[in-house]
Amino acid sequence: MKNYRIVFMGTAEFAVPTLEKLIESEHSVMSIYSSPSKKANRGMNITHSPVSRIAKKFNIDLHTPDNLKSNDELNRLKDLSPDLIVVIAYGLILPPEILAIPEFGCFNLHASLLPKWRGAAPIQRAMINGDKKTGISIIKIDQGLDTGDIVLKKEIDIGDNDTQIDLEIKLSKIGAECFINLFNKLDKNELFEKQDNSKSTYAKKILKSESKLNWNNSASVIIREINAFNPRPGAWFEYENKRIKIWRAKLDVQDGKPGEVLDSNLKIACGKNSIQIIEIQKEGRQSCSVDEYQRGNKINKGTILQ
Repeated sequence: MKNYRIVFMGTAEFAVPTLEKLIESEHSVMSIYSSPSKKANRGMNITHSPVSRIAKKFNIDLHTPDNLKSNDELNRLKDLSPDLIVVIAYGLILPPEILAIPEFGCFNLHASLLPKWRGAAPIQRAMINGDKKTGISIIKIDQGLDTGDIVLKKEIDIGDNDTQIDLEIKLSKIGAECFINLFNKLDKNELFEKQDNSKSTYAKKILKSESKLNWNNSASVIIREINAFNPRPGAWFEYENKRIKIWRAKLDVQDGKPGEVLDSNLKIACGKNSIQIIEIQKEGRQSCSVDEYQRGNKINKGTILQ
């Protein structure tokens, strides 16, 4: 097998398992690109991205440009002369001039079964939609949004209790295992699969306003939203001018007026059926069990939540 020279571009935790697999492989990760470090706690601390921390751990060249549009950035990549560029949860779009640099192309790990759920929030949109299955797709990047030819796909079930972070972890690990197969395909000069654009759907970015629960929805829809918004941005309702987040809940068949608190254990009626809250968090406090919450922040039976 050829020893491939790789430039890796990524920022979020989702990219880390694949990066670690590539570092462990017989191939050469020459440089790692990531988003610039951010100031936190009113500028007192500097927060480095998960990918940046891996670069420092393995003493690999780290580059954190604000954008990739300048001639300096283009020339830097040309000087690196990579065989391929791997892009996962990076945050910047690669200009056409950069896509043309590596001999074998640029490749991306996407958290859906493309062409379904192209875009920024594929895991959450699949969950909210009630999909029973999801997966990963490795594609050769073109100038479209997640429209490139498919190298391979791997499907998994979405469990009833899976949260966004659960699926993110599962898919990142599966993607890392699958990504190594890319090199075998490149060695054999295999053709990749064209996407069927007629079957595409778009996973638009999650807005914070979407995470406010609407009790008129069915309990099954609300459970899907709670799971999809855990941990970001957190499904919530308002009570006594405070935002209350629900982190975990289960389905119950009891009916009532939408938003009605049906018992002291915070069973909440929905448009159809109800939810039993398991883990809850008051604004400004730590998350806790319902029992612990009710000892200090009583929401009485019969209350109608908005």
